[in-house]
Amino acid sequence: MSEPFDDVGCDRDLLAQPGTTSGFGIVADQRTGGLAAAAVGAAAWGFTGIFVKLSAVSPLVLSLYRLWLGVLLMTLLLTARGRGITWRIVWQSIPGGVLLCLDITLFFGALRYTSVAVASVIGALQPALVLLVAGRWFDERVNRRGVAWTALAVAGVAAVAATGDGHSDLFGDALAVASLLAFTGYWLVSKRVRAEGVGASEYTSAVLLVAAVVVTPVALLSGENLTPARPTDWLWVGLLSLVPGAGHLLFNWAHRFVEVSVAAVIGAGNPVVASVAALMILRQPLTALQVAGGLVAVVAIAAVARRPNPPPQAA
Repeated sequence: MSEPFDDVGCDRDLLAQPGTTSGFGIVADQRTGGLAAAAVGAAAWGFTGIFVKLSAVSPLVLSLYRLWLGVLLMTLLLTARGRGITWRIVWQSIPGGVLLCLDITLFFGALRYTSVAVASVIGALQPALVLLVAGRWFDERVNRRGVAWTALAVAGVAAVAATGDGHSDLFGDALAVASLLAFTGYWLVSKRVRAEGVGASEYTSAVLLVAAVVVTPVALLSGENLTPARPTDWLWVGLLSLVPGAGHLLFNWAHRFVEVSVAAVIGAGNPVVASVAALMILRQPLTALQVAGGLVAVVAIAAVARRPNPPPQAA
């Protein structure tokens, strides 16, 4: 049995295997696996806001520890698999690493000023931004049906998030918008690098390394206390690196087999998971509108994933 993220071997034999293929030359089973990985990744991302809120560490220092711990975890994974990263992969990962650093730091900062609900609603707009460039950058034909289901998914996610604590702060909202733009850029360049054949675990390791290197001098020069004030903060930093961090690895693997616009819709569903997690962990009750919005979002996301965009036609 092959390893779950051994996508290099899978990609090498992709076009040689008989069977049903999508319009992108991808075997249907590979796309199904990619969709499953994206769904689990979205679920993992749903815990991000909860761990950040439970931690008392400043956004910049939290980003520093989250990124370096992520580098350590990915290094252990690569070592266990007898693999590593090269300077070429690091070079290819620089744009994604810089954008990921900005995304994480800005989003953590936004959560200090505005509510998880408002930040989540802003973040849920990512699929709309991806749709604007999916056709031009990745030759994905986005039809009206796909646009309609995407809009419905975004509306459902917004309903889930907006019915929570709606505290809003203009500065926090601006940070959330900047985080959205940085994350969209990271999403698109990651898809591009994965399409060039770079392995998911190698790319994720290199991206985290670049991001950690970028944030380190900023944190050191900020003058902030680099030691978490409470012992429990180490727990939240560890979980933040392990759980949402695993989501990044899963999505980077899925990028090779799933259309970028489809994966974006699946990823945007993480506030649905966050609401359920908040109910179970923080004892925050769900409203009827949240439940209804969550059901709408899940159905719409499933519809987008089930009906892949038609392949681009030859010129």
